[in-house]
Amino acid sequence: MKTLLKLVVIGTFLLSFSCRETKKDDAETEAMIEQIEAVESDIDNISEDVDAKAEALEAAIKELDSI
Repeated sequence: MKTLLKLVVIGTFLLSFSCRETKKDDAETEAMIEQIEAVESDIDNISEDVDAKAEALEAAIKELDSI
């Protein structure tokens, strides 16, 4: 019976450490996901700005061609 109790205590101990490490990994993953989403948002904003400027340049070129 003592052996079984020791195995249960050791198993519980190991599981508690594995859960802590999983929580840490999950927190790190969540932080990386937030950083990636922030970068994607910046890229979308920059892309929209580039598209707007490209349209303005195309309009200016058409105006120059019509002269």
